Amino acid sequence: MVDVETQDYWQAMNKEKVFQRSVKIPARNGTDYVAGQEIIIHIDPSLKYFDPSECYLEGFVKINLPTLIQSNPLAQDGATPTRLQLDAETGAQCLCRTIRISDKNGVELESIENYNTMVALKYDYQTYDSLRGKRALTELTGFNNTENRATRLSTKSVANNLNYLPFSDVGDTDPINASFSNDNSMVDAKFCIPLHTGIFSAESKVFPNAMLGGISISILLEDPNRVFRQLDSAMRYRRLTSNPEFFGLTVGGASVNNNASFNEFILSDRNSQNTAPQQCPFTIGERLGFQRYVAGSASIAEFVSASGVPVIKEIGMDGDFIKITLNSSVQIGAKGLDSSTSPIFVYSRSVNDAPSYDATYNVKNVNLIVGEVMPSPEVESQMMNELKAGGKMVYDFMSVRNYKHSQLSTDRVNNIRIPLQESKAKALLCVPTDGTVYSTKENINASNTYVIKKNELKDSSNVDYYLRSNRSGLEGISDHLTNYQFLYNGRLQPNRRVPCSKVSSGDSIDAQQLIELDKALTSAKIFGHSFQRFNQNFIIGRQLSAGQGVYDARNKDFVLQVEYNESTAPTKNKLWNNFCFHIRTIEIEANGNVRVIV
Repeated sequence: MVDVETQDYWQAMNKEKVFQRSVKIPARNGTDYVAGQEIIIHIDPSLKYFDPSECYLEGFVKINLPTLIQSNPLAQDGATPTRLQLDAETGAQCLCRTIRISDKNGVELESIENYNTMVALKYDYQTYDSLRGKRALTELTGFNNTENRATRLSTKSVANNLNYLPFSDVGDTDPINASFSNDNSMVDAKFCIPLHTGIFSAESKVFPNAMLGGISISILLEDPNRVFRQLDSAMRYRRLTSNPEFFGLTVGGASVNNNASFNEFILSDRNSQNTAPQQCPFTIGERLGFQRYVAGSASIAEFVSASGVPVIKEIGMDGDFIKITLNSSVQIGAKGLDSSTSPIFVYSRSVNDAPSYDATYNVKNVNLIVGEVMPSPEVESQMMNELKAGGKMVYDFMSVRNYKHSQLSTDRVNNIRIPLQESKAKALLCVPTDGTVYSTKENINASNTYVIKKNELKDSSNVDYYLRSNRSGLEGISDHLTNYQFLYNGRLQPNRRVPCSKVSSGDSIDAQQLIELDKALTSAKIFGHSFQRFNQNFIIGRQLSAGQGVYDARNKDFVLQVEYNESTAPTKNKLWNNFCFHIRTIEIEANGNVRVIV
């Protein structure tokens, strides 16, 4: 039995009524932005106080396809359409490369480089189904839609959400056989995203905007080669077994003989290709390829014809099956298509066959929705009197700073120096991203990006067959890492090397690495609800302080020691994003002086 002290429960407390309203603040430097430009928003000091947890950035984004071939879609020297989306895990957050916040005098309150990489870290681990659904409604992320699910036991994907794709006009009443273009198909998608900075993530705190003379938020937009994705169910190098499956020339499953020509074929009803033409991930004018999946491996069955590769003319129904009609007859040289022997999957070649695929985006009508808080005059007067009496206003919040380091793929042993300057550090999260510079085409197509997992003909354990990353620069890669260990304050931390060979091989997990990561995430106030993507977004974590404690990292030589001693050599150059989560303090004096303590 637990004794309850009634007098404590019914203790009287002094509380004041606080009024609140939402205020829309437009960007001050224009209404339309493209990649590489800066969005600047100023919160005027007339808005004295606001609740950071009630602040959101809203606007519209439109994806612009490259110039498409219209007159002769069978030509080999131009781009053909495919459905594009933003990064399915982070949505509109991937458009923000750097966020800086400063006061009226230009004093930098906080700055986060590679902000979208930090958000990818958070969204990949602090996630669950309800949260994914909420983000999909407001932030343009994807979710695992059962209407577009794979039925061939491939891994789950949040990038197959064709029925509710916000960037192009798709629906049950959509004219699926209309020409696919920027004017006809691409739409303005509205986003409403929280800003995951320290100031705008503070909980149960009111920000004293007037005492800083107002603040300015600067958002630098990301380059186009890092933000676009195809649907996973249309790609060859992602989750091949979730793609539409070739069934035959007729609903009876008639096969294609060697060198036989044809101009239409039927899709199997597997992988949710059994409801309507709108379930097909391809579009009119898209180029197609075929690949056979055999006993855990794959062989290529390419179309070769004087007329070029197959291009979709029409998508319709033949009974209960989806039928695709091509622009002209094509044939397979010395090969046939017979789905009765092994499955044959259809994939998009639009991006792969184009000399370049320079898609762009526009962001427009950006506003910051601010939850203004209006305390009573008595409370505000009391606070100002205390400041004039020689007091200070102290505002603490959790922030993050990025210490970047580059590493060559030939470096088998590397000591990564991290010059921490934080006096109240909480955790260190190191993300080794792929440092290769990919074109927009290469990143979308994922034909030469980092291999997350590959079935090397040993067995059929990798049901995706060949899972490559299409989030280069946003997610960490293990790349055959053997172990790691930190060295700081004259000691090795932890006292033994943390093995990573199992997770980097893609075959299993290394428990100690995940335990260390979980502790670091908790100290950084990132709650690890899901570790499903531990080998797709690989992160090295180190907890610097537990609970409410902090760690003074100044004047200590922090070094991360990594070793790549596996038989398979590392494949990619790396850019390490070493995020130090720490408590940052703003001190405000009565004379208006502002001091930021890091």
